[in-house]
Order: sequence, then structure tokens, then C-alpha cells
Amino acid sequence: MKDLLLLRHAKAHQPAPGQDDRDRALNRRGRDAAAAMARWMAAAGWRPDLVLCSPAVRTRETATILRATLPAGRLVDVPDLYLASPLELRRCIRAADPSASAVMVVGHNPGLSDLAHALGADNDGRFPTAAAAWFRRDCETWKNFFDGPPARVAFMTPALLEGGTPE
Repeated sequence: MKDLLLLRHAKAHQPAPGQDDRDRALNRRGRDAAAAMARWMAAAGWRPDLVLCSPAVRTRETATILRATLPAGRLVDVPDLYLASPLELRRCIRAADPSASAVMVVGHNPGLSDLAHALGADNDGRFPTAAAAWFRRDCETWKNFFDGPPARVAFMTPALLEGGTPE
């Protein structure tokens, strides 16, 4: 059995003039949302063996906040996850360590939203900051994860945690 959680980074500051997009840090709202999502994941039983993370500052900060709450395994920076397309996301997931039974990908839109929707996240094409889509598939390795439709375990956003509607 393999569990995959797609997580969009939390809300970041707007870029300062001349600032590289990769260097944008989380704002206060983003840090709070990441912490709330970490608490939800822990309560839901999410235990990643492997965290694949875009090397952008905002994704790294999101992963760091999550790992402070979750018993998380190895964190690996994957340069190809920065603004990755759904095809590139699939390639990175297929290449994940086959011994990991639960992999979390911390990345960016629109790729995460498109992949989550294609896998059946029922997110109406929306994937706001700090949104998470969790999928499960009975397969031997990550190379086989996309050979058939996975089961959707959960789709959660910070707004849904607060009793609202997705952004």
C-alpha cells in the first residue's frame, strides 16, 4: 500500500522588487495555516516516510513547520519540483524510494492542483495555499502508483478546517 499526500506551500509574502520568486518566505497567515494543517495531518494519522520538497524558501518553510508536528521521515529537496507540471510531478513521485510507504510532496500550483484534480481530489480545480490532497493505492512501488486510479483519502484546506469553504 502506498499513500501520497500533495501539499501546496502555505501563503507567502508578495515578491519584493527584484526578488527572485524562489526566495519568497511565508507570511504570518501562511505560518499559521501550515501549523493548522500539520495538526490536522497528525490527527488524521498521516505519517510520511519521505518528504519531497521544492527548493523554494516557501516550500521549505512549509515542510519545516509540518515536520515540527508530524513524525516525518527524510526530507529531500527535489529541484525539479519547483513550479513542476503534473507530468513532472508524476515523474518525481515515480522515482521516490520504493521502501517509503507514505510520501508527501510539497510544491506549487498550478501543477499540484492539476494533478490532484486528475487523481480525483474533488477540488473543483481549486487548490489554495496549504491545501492537501491525500491518495492511497495498493501497489508495490511508486513506479506503479499511477497505473490505475488511486483512492482519495482526504482533501483539506485551512478554510475547511475553520468551517468555511475552500478559497
